[in-house]
Amino acid sequence: MFTEKHFPTSLSGEELDVYLERGWYRMGQTIFTCHFLFFEDSLYSPIWTRLPLKGYKFRKTMRRICRKVENQFKVVVRPGVLDTKKEALFQVYRNAFKGNLSATLRHSLLDNTDSNIFDTQEVAVYDGDRLIAFSFFDLGKDSIASINGVYHPDYSAYSLGFYTMLREVKFGIEQGFQFYYPGYVVPGFPRFDYKLRVGKPREVQFYDLKQGKWLAYDTFSDKNIPVTLLTGKLMELGKLLSENGMQFQMLYYPAYEANIFGFDSQRFLESPLFLNCYCHLFPRPRFIVFYDLWKEKFVFCHCMPHEDLSFYLEYSMQYDTGEAKHFLDFLMKKSVITISENVQEILGWVLFVNKLIKPPARRNWMK
Repeated sequence: MFTEKHFPTSLSGEELDVYLERGWYRMGQTIFTCHFLFFEDSLYSPIWTRLPLKGYKFRKTMRRICRKVENQFKVVVRPGVLDTKKEALFQVYRNAFKGNLSATLRHSLLDNTDSNIFDTQEVAVYDGDRLIAFSFFDLGKDSIASINGVYHPDYSAYSLGFYTMLREVKFGIEQGFQFYYPGYVVPGFPRFDYKLRVGKPREVQFYDLKQGKWLAYDTFSDKNIPVTLLTGKLMELGKLLSENGMQFQMLYYPAYEANIFGFDSQRFLESPLFLNCYCHLFPRPRFIVFYDLWKEKFVFCHCMPHEDLSFYLEYSMQYDTGEAKHFLDFLMKKSVITISENVQEILGWVLFVNKLIKPPARRNWMK
């Protein structure tokens, strides 16, 4: 599965360490992992990062940022608390933020509840009595995980968002923690690149999904990330289909996370990208090819939208043109026609089925 989400009612420090070690992360009062994200109408792969703290030291520029803040403002590190001042600052930050954030800080951290299964600490920065920045981070047994950082836009010249991360790192070093987890970066989407500033490329590590282990970031290549591999395989098949006169669409599929909503992962499509074959005959996907990254094989299957239980719905969706990029309904896999790592074999089956299918007849009510 490309996305998993757990709902623990309690979580020890040792358990949090295990999750973080496997590339998982906190979301409200749940913990999750994912390997695909949709941002601004495009598909990306998040890359999970961490910083080993043993022997780590701040560079000169980092020490300068710390001195600039600590010489002018009051900084407090303590158990995390939600209060009206933090909520007010969060709303100011949210209004200036270019992107989507939770409606409230309480929703972001606690899912609008009053309980917290995590051992959460905070860094708070004050200009006199005025709260101008804060961040929250969770404690494991050997690891700490940065959750979020908020600062007032009027103080952007002080790099307070980055400073609170550095203060979290300092706390981790002082308390003898082994790893600092700042969250994910997204190759091709620079909004999250600030997380890499906590260390040099040889110091920061990334989680290699295929090998299942952490490697130095200076060995990272976006050629091996899931979105690149998936897109490359489908484009390879798409090129062959075009050369053979076959019409198809490459569609994004945001509903690939059906499993986290309780849908059976064996029945519902779990790929965020697929080829919609014979799109000139079937306005909605009926025969599709996706690439299974775990098995490293193409899958050609017959499918139907979850709500489409009768023929007339064939013509009811808006995603029925060659320009469409997304298909938003849940797709059920009715039957698998073939699975193969050989792209030529898949091509052969698509061409063979093309000879067998007939255009769907239009009912009288369509006239």
